[in-house]
Amino acid sequence: MFVKSLLGAIVALAALAALPPAAALAKPAAPACDRRCLLHVLTDYTEALTDNDLHRLKLAADVRTTFNGAPTALGQGEAWGPARRLPYRQAFVDPATGSAVFYGVVTTAAPRGPAAAAAPKPRWWFYVARLKLKGGRIAEVEEIAYEKPEGGFGAEPSSLTLPDRIYDTVLPAAERSSRRQLFAIADQYFSAVSQTIDYHDVPWHPECQRVELGTFTVNAPGTSGSCGGEFQTPSVKWTVINRRFYIADVERGVVLAVGNFTTPPEYPKNNGSVVMEVFKVQDGMIRHISAFFRGNGQLHSGWGD
Repeated sequence: MFVKSLLGAIVALAALAALPPAAALAKPAAPACDRRCLLHVLTDYTEALTDNDLHRLKLAADVRTTFNGAPTALGQGEAWGPARRLPYRQAFVDPATGSAVFYGVVTTAAPRGPAAAAAPKPRWWFYVARLKLKGGRIAEVEEIAYEKPEGGFGAEPSSLTLPDRIYDTVLPAAERSSRRQLFAIADQYFSAVSQTIDYHDVPWHPECQRVELGTFTVNAPGTSGSCGGEFQTPSVKWTVINRRFYIADVERGVVLAVGNFTTPPEYPKNNGSVVMEVFKVQDGMIRHISAFFRGNGQLHSGWGD
């Protein structure tokens, strides 16, 4: 009887030893600020911009802010001020990195009626803000604003109203890519722009479109080809440095990255700028690209360059 009991105890201990530790079975800790939380942060931020009032924002004591690449106090960039409206709005968030990015249009245009008639000529900016949270507070703010000059590059900001909802579409599980894969695909794109890899090595979706500041720059009159085919033109080249990757949304197939598109010496007329690129990746292929940047150039981001 004693031998049987001893054998039973040994078997039980062996079974327990074969189980993974409790830490491995436990669910990963939830991020300090989940998707809903980050969206709330962006709502507070955009309300601060429209109200020209920062007091509701939870800012870190050492918050760092840049406006068009230059260090500045938050709220001091030219896109801020009284009577601002944001008629075009698009949000991207990633709880894993604590990042939240807002694509939008800012204007001083007054509502219709007597107030509009008496107001000065309205100003319009393409506007991007990248926020990073640490400890539940905003620790980084990177703003890029572009007031399009007459005849300048891009669509008229006033023509942008609702963003493309392709970025909100949740993909079936079989059509998704991992976080690592999403970041790698964005990096491949930057390498194709830099012409350090063959553009055929980038996974292009047959429906791929590229939009820059509201303007289609591929598959359209006056453009040089498809998303990949445009690189057959040798001058479609910028050396992309300081590549930064902030958002990978596996469920929606969205990846957002930033790069300094620098002017290559052989094509001095190629205007360099810091570009925020968002990609829709479906079935492992780039289906859509949307880029926001200063159409008249920006040499430095103020973040790692």
